[in-house]
Amino acid sequence: MPLPLASPPPLRPGAVIHGPGSHGIDALLDGFAAELKRRGFRVGGLVQRNHGPGDDCAERMELVDVASGRAYDITQKLGRDSQSCRVDPTGVAEASQAIRNAVASGVDLLVVNKFAGLESHGDGLSDEMLSAIADGIPVLTSVGSRYLNEWQTATGGFCDLLSPVSEALWRWWGPQRMYQDLVQGVADAEVRRVVTGAKWVLVETADGLGVAARQTPAETTATEEDPRRWTGLSLRDLAAMAARSWDAVEIAVGVAALNTHYNRPDLAGAPGNGLDLFASVEGRVVVVGGFPQLARRLPRAQVIDMSPREGEYPEAACDWLLPGAEAVAVTASAFANRTLPRLLRVSPGATVAMIGPGTPLTPRLFDYGIHALAGFVAINREAVARTIAAGGGSRDFHPYGRMVTLHRPPHS
Repeated sequence: MPLPLASPPPLRPGAVIHGPGSHGIDALLDGFAAELKRRGFRVGGLVQRNHGPGDDCAERMELVDVASGRAYDITQKLGRDSQSCRVDPTGVAEASQAIRNAVASGVDLLVVNKFAGLESHGDGLSDEMLSAIADGIPVLTSVGSRYLNEWQTATGGFCDLLSPVSEALWRWWGPQRMYQDLVQGVADAEVRRVVTGAKWVLVETADGLGVAARQTPAETTATEEDPRRWTGLSLRDLAAMAARSWDAVEIAVGVAALNTHYNRPDLAGAPGNGLDLFASVEGRVVVVGGFPQLARRLPRAQVIDMSPREGEYPEAACDWLLPGAEAVAVTASAFANRTLPRLLRVSPGATVAMIGPGTPLTPRLFDYGIHALAGFVAINREAVARTIAAGGGSRDFHPYGRMVTLHRPPHS
């Protein structure tokens, strides 16, 4: 019996904790929701936009339906000298329909602007929010510190408390979702050719060619897979296998399809070997996986490998060596075999680079905790195809393309 399709692990409700007022928090949630929606995720719920001084009782407050853009006025007209909070419960009740619609449609993420005064007493949007949590829908909200006890009571402590910064939201969202993120950015192009060699596979369209390493090399150069099994599938169909399949060959073809889209011939970036990124790092450097000329380029690096040689560490050392490292280099195989999310989770604060011909060259990966990407762009497609079909490795097809490095912008 085939295994069920892969899916990201469920998320505990995320609560952005902040002090008095909500200055900047509304924009943080709004921006995060908008970015996920732009990337193709199904996002619903409500974000708040204030028009006035910018505090919790702003001159005019709106709740905006993330899915439709409809705005609901939630401001009570209490007079200029009123000291009461000006949130209109009637407007909030009307806006709650946006949450119910989002839950009914099974969104990937439900954003609820805040758990505050009304919700702390069981009113406002509390029922809709808790119903969504009970249905297993990922919920992201904000909670002022004065309402933290009420939030913990309402959720039974089943939640993740988040710092009010973008990086914390992406860590909560989780690196497992990077796979679907990349798939959603792939154009629905016609696939011209799929080649499965003994060590590498490739996928080609009219606009590009991508490669990926097989996680378990075939025993002969003439592999038994029949690429015609994927006849009729589009590039996005093939790419989806990188996110959903558990079959090693299908995953490799899926990663190659991702690279066909992202590692385009016209892609601009810095040349050179990805390991050179860490040549001047003074702190501890950890390298996960084997790289050519590693000892010469990074002689002080601590090396972790699934088949460690003398002086190298076994895979179990990841949880011991990655925390506290200044820099971490991982092979593209970590992306393909789906160990990359774990490596990113245990490398907080480190500068992380993914290196190798199978690396997808897309800025979409930067928000998940990767700082640099070094991958392969094919130039002579026929030569790359012949080399892979004959069982050649990365050293054999490197002369027929170029290595490109992308860096995360400093402000990201």
